[in-house]
Amino acid sequence: MWLTAWVGNVSAASDPVAIADAVRSLDADHDRAIAAVHVLQAGGERAAKQIRDAWPSLSLLGRKRALGALSPLANRHDAAIEALIEAARSEDEGLRSRALAILRRITPRGRDGLVELLSDPVVGDDAASLLARTDPNFAIEPLLRAITDEGGADRPGLRGALGTAVQRSGNDAKRRLRAWLAEEPSAAAVASAAMSLTSLDDYRGVIASFVQYAVATPIDFAAKWRLLQSAGAAGASDDVDRWVRSQVGESDEWMLRQAAVDVITARGHREEARGALSDPYPRVRARAADALSGDPDTLVERATLARRDTWPMVRAAAVTGLRTEGAAIPVIVASVDDSMSVVRAAAIEVLAASSHDQGWERVHRRLRARNEWPQVTAAAIGYVVAHCRADAVEALFGVVMRAAPSNALTEDLNNAARAIEALRALGTPEAKLAVEQLRRTEGVPPTLKMALEQPPAKDGGCTPAGR
Repeated sequence: MWLTAWVGNVSAASDPVAIADAVRSLDADHDRAIAAVHVLQAGGERAAKQIRDAWPSLSLLGRKRALGALSPLANRHDAAIEALIEAARSEDEGLRSRALAILRRITPRGRDGLVELLSDPVVGDDAASLLARTDPNFAIEPLLRAITDEGGADRPGLRGALGTAVQRSGNDAKRRLRAWLAEEPSAAAVASAAMSLTSLDDYRGVIASFVQYAVATPIDFAAKWRLLQSAGAAGASDDVDRWVRSQVGESDEWMLRQAAVDVITARGHREEARGALSDPYPRVRARAADALSGDPDTLVERATLARRDTWPMVRAAAVTGLRTEGAAIPVIVASVDDSMSVVRAAAIEVLAASSHDQGWERVHRRLRARNEWPQVTAAAIGYVVAHCRADAVEALFGVVMRAAPSNALTEDLNNAARAIEALRALGTPEAKLAVEQLRRTEGVPPTLKMALEQPPAKDGGCTPAGR
């Protein structure tokens, strides 16, 4: 009865006393709180202001109830938007999410609240994403301003939102981006904005303009890194090429030199990466060795890295980079016996992909070695299947038996499963006999027994690679 009377007297909601009482009742029992929400919904600007002013003193439950009144009030009253902004900054995830959803739903007024939240360190990225998806045409300028603000260039969420807004907006976005650039924002902001456009093929020219602008001024490591990520997607530009080239050979940071190798290659000038083969940092040499795969002018230098570089990662990368060059086969074969497993595995994988089965004697020896590293054994099994090496049956049988002990390592079990599949793929009488013998052998783990029970391959045997 009391609840009906209060709700029915909504016309009295403009009364300051009634509104103040309703705000206090948001923290009361359920019935009084529901009635209070109805009163506040009809309370207009006065109710919106009182909720906003009382917000710090409301309990979490009272704040959640207040959202029911703020949702309709926000369509007309700024104070309600201000209260929703405070709700969106809440430490409570549920309250925060509901407030953001209301702001997104209330257009166009709600978007002003989302813009206000862009600078917030907790909820700003969520607000940016909602703004970009709700009103992408409107979102571009606010997002650019947010990226320009202090710390904005370092926020991936803002970059992602800008990319979404540009992608979903009309062709006018290019003009607006160039207009922003004409305002001379910081190089850090431009580098961040350029990175947000890298997945958009239609914006290659804009990216090139952004990179050209940013590299004309002193920039820090973070900005250089973002510009390098952007330059790979930038349109044709001598200035961009010149700057990337300088990073390959002149940057003090190895990460930038390594990234520059990728970028100069992506831009169609991999010959500019040749000098990186002698870079003092191993990761840069490794990246250059792979990028220059097939380059006849550096074949000898890359082959030398494959055999003599002091770092295994460089030798492995160089071996992999020699995969398409027939003249380098002796180097790759020799690398099967490298002192480091990562290089041995790389060499065997290259040989497995070759059209001829060079190096089998060495690979076979690695397959039989009980103390070989699992990754090398796995590569050797792949070689067997690729080249249909029927003379590998005994070695494959041995690989399966390494998994028989109860304390076998996971890597041994995995390689045993690969070896069983290799025996089944070979399909020779000897291979089938080995499978039958393994079925009868005690100690073979149940999971492997299941693999052994599978029917033989329908094609009756594998086909050597390249044949």
